[in-house]
Amino acid sequence: MYIKRNILLGINWEQNSTAALMIDGKIVGCSSEERFSRVKNDERYPINSINWLLNKFKIEPKDIDSICFISKVWSPSYSLVRHYTNFSIKDYIFEQKKIWYPRLYENKKTVSLLKVFKNKLDLKQFPGEKFWKKITKFYLNNNDHTSNKKNIRYGQKIREEVIKIHLDIDKKKIKFIDHSDGHIFYSFFSKQIKSNTLAISMDAFGDFVNYRAVKINIDKKKLSLHEIVKGSNLIIARLYRYVTLILGLKPNEHEYKVMGMAPYSKEIYYKKILNNFFKIQDVNKLNFKNLFKIKDLYFYIKKLLDGSRFDAIAGGLQSYTEKLITKWIKNLLKKTKIYNLCLSGGVAMNVKNNLQISKISKVKNLFVPPSPDDSSQAMGACFAEYYNTYYKKFKLLPQPLDSCYLGYEIKNTNVKKIVSNLNKNNYKIIQKNINKIAAKLILNNKIIARCVGRAEFGARSLGNRSILSNPANPGIKKIINEKIKNRDFWMPFAATIIDKYAKKYLHLKGDIENYYFMTCCAHTKTKFIKKIEAAIHPYDYTCRPQLLVKSMNPDYYDLINTFGKMSKTFALLNTSFNLHGHPLVNTEKDAFEVFKKTKLDGLILGNTLIIKKN
Repeated sequence: MYIKRNILLGINWEQNSTAALMIDGKIVGCSSEERFSRVKNDERYPINSINWLLNKFKIEPKDIDSICFISKVWSPSYSLVRHYTNFSIKDYIFEQKKIWYPRLYENKKTVSLLKVFKNKLDLKQFPGEKFWKKITKFYLNNNDHTSNKKNIRYGQKIREEVIKIHLDIDKKKIKFIDHSDGHIFYSFFSKQIKSNTLAISMDAFGDFVNYRAVKINIDKKKLSLHEIVKGSNLIIARLYRYVTLILGLKPNEHEYKVMGMAPYSKEIYYKKILNNFFKIQDVNKLNFKNLFKIKDLYFYIKKLLDGSRFDAIAGGLQSYTEKLITKWIKNLLKKTKIYNLCLSGGVAMNVKNNLQISKISKVKNLFVPPSPDDSSQAMGACFAEYYNTYYKKFKLLPQPLDSCYLGYEIKNTNVKKIVSNLNKNNYKIIQKNINKIAAKLILNNKIIARCVGRAEFGARSLGNRSILSNPANPGIKKIINEKIKNRDFWMPFAATIIDKYAKKYLHLKGDIENYYFMTCCAHTKTKFIKKIEAAIHPYDYTCRPQLLVKSMNPDYYDLINTFGKMSKTFALLNTSFNLHGHPLVNTEKDAFEVFKKTKLDGLILGNTLIIKKN
């Protein structure tokens, strides 16, 4: 049967807005808007990401078969007030007091975010002030939150109109994908498919479903799905969000800092907090059970934690997360007798929780794809639509991700222009034996950035937009923090380890591909802690590794292998190439600007190594 070339454009439009392009069942590109706008977690319509994808792959809008928006339920309010990019911690607290308290405690259902934060309205974002003025009139006297079911169709209409303005696409081509479908299909289809897999999603809200488990089986390319459970009351993601705020950190962004702090607290300090959390919600068979009704989680938790130590709060929250989720997973395993798991949704960003799931004795494999939070939902929307259309009609399955390097590609012609303008008194330029020279610099405790090839998708730097240093030198962490990254002192760095040495250094569970994307954690073997001490958690010695296979990134593999031959350590400390609070660098210009502003010693930029002389 002949099937014409099919092209799907997936869009996540809200926190960390992202676009993805799928051609004939293969994701060929995916990038978040923040990489182009240089605004961390940019929640605006991802016009730059979309334009980049269409230009790179020479796609005309008329050739697109479907525009796939993730989430049937959506409101533009958070994007219009720039909720994820421009809100301060004080703004988030003000939101709780002036919006959620009146709605939940005073029954004022029409309180509008747009009205309360009218000073923050950004009506000049695409497609412009005239368009958004008309939209805001509708929302100003309404509850404009996503959960207001009266607004569902209007939210879809807005997205249809914006796409029409941008790409002049027939509205019949626009699809709205269920939020949990996006997570489920992304987690399953992004890996080489195994038969009898349990696909699990856990997040904060979704389309009124925030936890779900689906049995997926492949037999001779025939796919079968069986719904195991789904519900809407899982507390973890929202609990983590509000605890982050209560601790004076930025919600929807700094949850990882709370997770990083947790190992420093002992159970004796957090046991009471843990017990109190279990009085709120527990597991009943395959569902999460609320033990009593809370009007609003933020105000309840704030009162509950008043007077508690900050590290005990972090420890208690992380322990509760691990115990609650593993209890639920064990029940799923008992019910389904399926022991290969794939995980997605915002909760899957918690690598320590993933570690505990992987340690369940019956779990054979736990796979978590790159950035399983909502930024990957642009790809999830494509996978779900491909299943809905091309599998159901033609029994065609999408291709798994064969690479996470899906973003902007460094051009050596642009590198040449940057190099030609450098003052040779300040910089040394090298274009031969780059990996050998860079490895020697790292061995001598210099800090090198690497910006090569296509950018990796997601929150984790995986070698192509990375800062690299000697993992055996614990003192290097302070240098990176003080001179380059300005990170919180308690946060661990990560490691890239080449595949041949992965099981030598780490206690691994299941297939090595479970550890390709820094989405799962592992304990470091005692004998090798000193070898990678700077790249593991300083308190519990866990590692968030990128295990690198040569075929995935041959040049980066060669750099680590070359360093290994010199040092006898076949790993590098790897942290994201960015300034703290800013997106990962994207282009040649981004990379050189960060290199110039910081005390990085060297920069591998495309086919050139630039070394500061002073």
